[in-house]
Amino acid sequence: MNVFRTLNADEIEVRVKQVSEKGAVALLYKTARTDMDILDEVIGADRWSCDYREIKGNLFCGITIDGLTKWDCGIESRADDDGNEKKGEASDAFKRAGFRWGIGRELYTAPFIFLFTQTEQDKDGKYKLSGFPAFSVKDIEYDDKRRISKLVIIEEKSGKAVFTYPKGQKDDEPKDDTAKTALLRSQIIKLGALKGMDEPATRMRAEAYIENRMQVFVKFDDMSLAQLSEVKLAINKLKTV
Repeated sequence: MNVFRTLNADEIEVRVKQVSEKGAVALLYKTARTDMDILDEVIGADRWSCDYREIKGNLFCGITIDGLTKWDCGIESRADDDGNEKKGEASDAFKRAGFRWGIGRELYTAPFIFLFTQTEQDKDGKYKLSGFPAFSVKDIEYDDKRRISKLVIIEEKSGKAVFTYPKGQKDDEPKDDTAKTALLRSQIIKLGALKGMDEPATRMRAEAYIENRMQVFVKFDDMSLAQLSEVKLAINKLKTV
């Protein structure tokens, strides 16, 4: 059982990944400081530690709790004028090790996030955000399986909601994706059959895809709508066996 609580709204950051004419695609993420604070809160500052090792050119971080260590590697951040690439890599490795312990793992269940915000073209014709806006999570809720069931993102200056999940749902209206996920799972199984795979093979393929992409194992029957949608697209691209 995961001993760590789910992340609160003010512990989640919003990062813009891609900008287009009508808005921007965004991702949810956590900071290494959030992991540290939660480790101190839940485990106690004197009961956990971290260590770093370089293996075949990759920087790994291990978080140890009561003698048990879980490791993961980081990705070097983009170059900047201050030479913080390696610092970013160390921070990323720490956060990924935190995921191994279950800290913030619920972020992997986030829906596809498209922010309806104003954009403009630069001199090269590429789209960028207008007015240097910042975005934050105003509200977030989880179901009994620690999956995100409600998400509201706002533009900080105006306070305007630029993303709401589920779309058009009232605050007091319960959410039930059971029928949608069941239908999508069924479609994936049928699609796998068309590609020459039986149901167990399709399930294994789906689980391996999500584990490889998100560095976390999720059972096929526990996958979110967003994860199942990605699996369906991936299997659809496979050549027929």
